Amino acid sequence: MPVSRDDVFRISRQTVIDSITNFIQNRENRIANFQILDLIIPTERRIRSIVGGMETSLGTTLWEPLAKNLSRLNDFEVIEMDLMAPANMPGNLQNTLQIVIEGRLSRNGLYTAQYCQDRIKEVCQGFLQQPINEFIPPPRGFGVDIWLKKDGVNYFFDTKTVQSNVGGYTKCFNQILNWYSYFYSQFPEEQASARIVFPYNPYGDQDFWAKTIGRGWPMEPNSEGWVQDQFWDFCSGVENTYDIIYESFNSISETGDLEEIIQEIFYGNRGE
Repeated sequence: MPVSRDDVFRISRQTVIDSITNFIQNRENRIANFQILDLIIPTERRIRSIVGGMETSLGTTLWEPLAKNLSRLNDFEVIEMDLMAPANMPGNLQNTLQIVIEGRLSRNGLYTAQYCQDRIKEVCQGFLQQPINEFIPPPRGFGVDIWLKKDGVNYFFDTKTVQSNVGGYTKCFNQILNWYSYFYSQFPEEQASARIVFPYNPYGDQDFWAKTIGRGWPMEPNSEGWVQDQFWDFCSGVENTYDIIYESFNSISETGDLEEIIQEIFYGNRGE
């Protein structure tokens, strides 16, 4: 059966409740480090710390489980494993990776998202005859948060803060090309598609890429980065899924389903 808007609302609402509840419960027994502002505004300082931690961890505590839950509704296979990297990157693959990265950074128009991926996959065809024997977890910062598979295509995603800092998009671009290197070096004949995800557009109706720092360069919008419904509609198969997610947040606020646990962690005595 096709996924309905009610299905998306139900899954979104419950995922938000579960994610925030789990986050708060995991902080309950923490002993806070002393801050000098505790002497003047202890409650406000504690609230800032909790909210800041929640904002920082949204990718893993909320967006990642929500994307997986919606994707399962839409008959995606959710692969719960790391995308492993070669223990020793072969020289020809390392050289190709460096060439396409430098090509994009030099603003050479040849090095489009598709061209870069094709060159990486092309060099990895040699591993059909001489497979790489050892793979290890990727370096810190190069892991895949969400790995989906459907109709023979592997999809790799990582959710990022919607307000990137200087150099952030260069790191994202490097991350994507490394994912292709990791994947095709192990599975040369399979298909992959990788993107960095910005879960919502903080600029409202204005174009995200026009407003964000450096217009997202060196990333290629759409082909390497998705914003808001580009990602959520893909996961759920339902148009304007972000509006439904937004409605689920409003519903939780109106019903007060999280009010008790939030009040207790913010103003009670169960930890920071």
